[in-house]
Amino acid sequence: MSEETKRPFNHADEWKRIFRDIERQVRREAARAVGTQEDAGWKEIGKESDEAARRNAAKAVGLAEDASWDEIGERIERRTRAGIAHVVGTSEESDWATIGQMVDEKVHKFLDQIFNKPAKTHDRGDQPTDDLVDPWS
Repeated sequence: MSEETKRPFNHADEWKRIFRDIERQVRREAARAVGTQEDAGWKEIGKESDEAARRNAAKAVGLAEDASWDEIGERIERRTRAGIAHVVGTSEESDWATIGQMVDEKVHKFLDQIFNKPAKTHDRGDQPTDDLVDPWS
């Protein structure tokens, strides 16, 4: 007779076995998802998931799969800065200070146009119009 059949039935042991089986299955699926061996432990799965995330991020920004997180971050920062620089009307090579100055100038110009220009009136008399002003134009 096995040890299990000698002991009286215990619900806690049954639940423990069920949870252990679930954990093994989840760990196995996680290992498959990140591309490591199915019997890998959580530490190896975590390490490999970081590597998989880094490889995918590198590919997404147009770098080689072996690019470091620093290289990936620099590429993202450069692209973001260039995009914002284009939107605000500065050179795509502009630094953040130049971009900030351009935004400041455009906001001041926009506010000056709103608060320092005489109100236009309709043909019907003295009612002012509510012309919208685009600060980026």
